[in-house]
Amino acid sequence: MRVTEHRADAHQYPPGWLVGQLPVGMRDDDLLVRFTTIFERIGATLRAGADGIEHIVDPTVTTPGMLALLGTWLGYDVLDDDLPIDRQRRIVTALGRALPWRGTAEGLRLVLEAITGGPVEIDDPGCVLAADEGHQSDGRVVVRLGSTGHLRHHELVALVRDEVPAHLGVDVVVSSDPGSETP
Repeated sequence: MRVTEHRADAHQYPPGWLVGQLPVGMRDDDLLVRFTTIFERIGATLRAGADGIEHIVDPTVTTPGMLALLGTWLGYDVLDDDLPIDRQRRIVTALGRALPWRGTAEGLRLVLEAITGGPVEIDDPGCVLAADEGHQSDGRVVVRLGSTGHLRHHELVALVRDEVPAHLGVDVVVSSDPGSETP
């Protein structure tokens, strides 16, 4: 019975994978083989990167620097380097989950709960109704939360304002929370 050696690095390529691509007559030239071996070593690194490309955009395993880029690609600049990496990963994952719901109360709730780490209540009129005198009601959206999370109050308000349709008014109510840094 033959025992097969398993490598810890799944992206390891056998020696000679590129040299083996040379035409038969060129494999006899020692200088060309050594020169090709240099490119083989460089190419193995590039191949390993290409083989792992799906992990680059996976917030559960990507690098911390890439997490911030993923957040901005999703349209939010809300990550702070001082946040624990697990919290950053949860936030980016929630941003991705909320993307199909963007511009809705449900999408806003998903984003705010991820950022603040607590429950969020949103009173959304759902539409702008005509008032008695033929005027439209103000159609205010009221967002109630326990804290602003790691964001400053004005940053949270700006995020909410960006998510709510432009014709609607917004009230952001942050309850007094002893752990909150917002006034």
